[in-house]
Amino acid sequence: MSIRILACIAAACLGVAGCATTPTDNRARMVNIPLAAAHANIGFNIVTAARVRVNCGGEAHCLPPTELTAAAQFELQVQRIADVLQNGARRLYPDLASDVPGLAESRFEVYVVEDAAPGSASSANGRIALNSSLGAAQPYDDWLAFIIAREMGHVIARHHEENSASSIVTSVIMNVLIPGSSLMKSAITMGGSRLAVLSKRDVQTQEADAIARQLLIAAGFSSQDVALSLRIAPEMRDGSQWSRNFRQSADDFRGGKPGLDLLAKSSRQASTGQGLVTLAAP
Repeated sequence: MSIRILACIAAACLGVAGCATTPTDNRARMVNIPLAAAHANIGFNIVTAARVRVNCGGEAHCLPPTELTAAAQFELQVQRIADVLQNGARRLYPDLASDVPGLAESRFEVYVVEDAAPGSASSANGRIALNSSLGAAQPYDDWLAFIIAREMGHVIARHHEENSASSIVTSVIMNVLIPGSSLMKSAITMGGSRLAVLSKRDVQTQEADAIARQLLIAAGFSSQDVALSLRIAPEMRDGSQWSRNFRQSADDFRGGKPGLDLLAKSSRQASTGQGLVTLAAP
C-alpha cells in the first residue's frame, strides 16, 4: 500500500476520532483534532492583536485618559451584559466546562477593542472582542446582548475548533494527494482548506443564533424586547461580511427562524436521549 493511501487513511481516521455533535441539532463534525483549538486561537490573536484594548487600566497601548469617557461607559455596559449572559450560560449548560474544553473555568472573557468598523470576534477559549464602533449608537442592552450571545453561541458549539480541524485535515489530505512542492500546490491546499470552512458557515450561523436565543432567555431577556431592539437599531450598511451576517441573523431572530426550528429539533432529540441538553422554544 502506498504512502499516500496510508496518509489519507490516517487523516480519515483522525477525522473520525475527532468527531463530536453540536448541542442544537446533533450535527456530527470534527472538533477534537490535536491542536485545533490552538490553531483557532492563533487566528483570533492575529485578528485582534493590533487593536487597542479599551479600558485596559495600567496595561500598555491603552487609549489616552481623555478619550476613555464614552469608551469606558460602553465597556462597562458590555461587562454588565456579559456577566448576565454568563450566568444564563451556566444555568443552561451546567456541564459547560466539559462540553467546551477550551473554555477556562466555564468563563467567557468579553471586552472591547478599538476599531472604526462594526464587528465582533471570538476564540475557542471563550475570549470575545467587540469593536468599539458598536457603542457609537449608544445601543440598547437587548441589542448588545444579542451580539454577545451570538459569539457565545459559536464558542459553545465549538465552531472555531470545527473550522480549524476541517482546515487541518483538508491540508493534510491535499498535501498528500498533490505531489511535489510549489506555489501552485500551496495555493490549492489553502483554497481547499478555505472552502472546507466556508461550506459550514451558514449552518454554523444558524446554530449560533439558536444557542444565542436560548442564552438570552436563560439570562432573563425577553425575545420580544430583543426583536424590537433589533428592529429599531440603526442598520449597519458598511458592506462587511460581519454586517451582512448580522443583518441575516437579526432578520431570522425577528421572524423566529431558523433558530426555533433547530431548538424544536434539539428538544425532540433531548427527549429521546439523543441531545446534550433539553432546549425549549420560547
